[in-house]
Amino acid sequence: MLTVSIQGSFEEAKHSILEGQKKGEMIELRIDLMEKQDLTHISKLRHLCKLPVIFTVRRKDQGGAFEGNEREREEKFQELLPLKPDFIDLEYDCAFADALDPSIPRIVSYHDFEKTPEDLEKILPQLNHFPAKIKKIATFANSSLDALRMLNFVQKHHVAGMCMGEKGGITRLLGPVVDSPLVYTFLGEATAPGQLSLEELTGLYRYLTLNRKTKVYALIGDPVDKSIGHLFHNEAFLKLNVDALYVKFPITPPEVPQFFKEIATLPFYGFSVTMPLKEHMAPHLDEVSDEGKEIGAINTLVKRGGKWFGTNTDGIGALDAIEKEGKVAGKLILIIGAGGAAKAIAYEASKRGGKVIIANRTMKKGEILAKQVKGMAVSIDEIPEYDILINTTSVGMAPEIDKLPIAEKDIQEKKVFFDVVINPKETKFLNLARNKGGKVIIGREMFEGQALQQLREWLS
Repeated sequence: MLTVSIQGSFEEAKHSILEGQKKGEMIELRIDLMEKQDLTHISKLRHLCKLPVIFTVRRKDQGGAFEGNEREREEKFQELLPLKPDFIDLEYDCAFADALDPSIPRIVSYHDFEKTPEDLEKILPQLNHFPAKIKKIATFANSSLDALRMLNFVQKHHVAGMCMGEKGGITRLLGPVVDSPLVYTFLGEATAPGQLSLEELTGLYRYLTLNRKTKVYALIGDPVDKSIGHLFHNEAFLKLNVDALYVKFPITPPEVPQFFKEIATLPFYGFSVTMPLKEHMAPHLDEVSDEGKEIGAINTLVKRGGKWFGTNTDGIGALDAIEKEGKVAGKLILIIGAGGAAKAIAYEASKRGGKVIIANRTMKKGEILAKQVKGMAVSIDEIPEYDILINTTSVGMAPEIDKLPIAEKDIQEKKVFFDVVINPKETKFLNLARNKGGKVIIGREMFEGQALQQLREWLS
């Protein structure tokens, strides 16, 4: 159930309850985080609630703010329980649990604010100290692998499991998909690190429509925070009336082998792959398209018949955008960079008859790519004449928006310029090119082209 946590002043709490129960499914009164904790004010708030209500008076070592000792905390619960909350939330080692009204259902909680233990199974016996209707485990995710382990754990044991921290967000987004009984959200200010707002969950991610049959797609790479993929794909799923969700989370190259192990039993059906992972995917896949093999980089994963298939849609998306300004056949196409995106674009440009030139800071890597596409390699410091200049590096991406992928003097007049960077929408590189009479193509055009290709792959 989507649970809106309430805190702050009496007026703030009142407002949050009235707004929160329009879209939420349960209300949690975080009494330890409220300015007024007396019976009179809590009673007024309780009676405003039309949804099931949790009373939480969290002690400090478990992430709360209650100022008194355990005897005083027990007295606070005893004072408030006549208000008949639907649940009370108690820590797994709460010493006074047996002294409280047994007719009120309990949530038993375990928190770890530093890590996600390697063996989550060992926590379960600790949650049997007293009878509870819901078992809740909240740990800190130091990596997305921690979050994936938690999702597997929730799916197996049907506990309310979630990871705190920025890298734990997917455990909250996918709560209904893995059958977690509780996911916490907020209006105003979060009550735990990594929480997502009620507006974000119910709007962009359509949380209240998610279920165990929802198919999940995701962007992986590092970084992923600037990507607009979640906006594009979730809007597309909505328009197409597809029961699917698109999320994003960071994965680094050393994490790839464990990543594939963790997703084996989770409901992921496809991935977008961004830097620096595109060249690390193929060894872990069951099948790779001819394009993927030729390019040596994968940006799209599709699960078919329980097996993972990889391909690349970057080149098609980029060249389709560029050819809106004219065919590339016979043109001199200078590509800055030699990574996964450069490989895909160089391959497709060569396939369409372009004469490819690679300029990379590491000359050897540029020479290898140039040989693969029957082009030539040049030093990044010795830029030749060109008809089309394509930046495939992340140089100029926010927050480092003042940087250029090449020297300003090498931005030639009245050429065609394309930048794969999508944030900012128009980079400094493209602005300078426009000022020199160039035709510019923004990264979003390529993004939309390759994203449409990904959707076709996923939904075919």
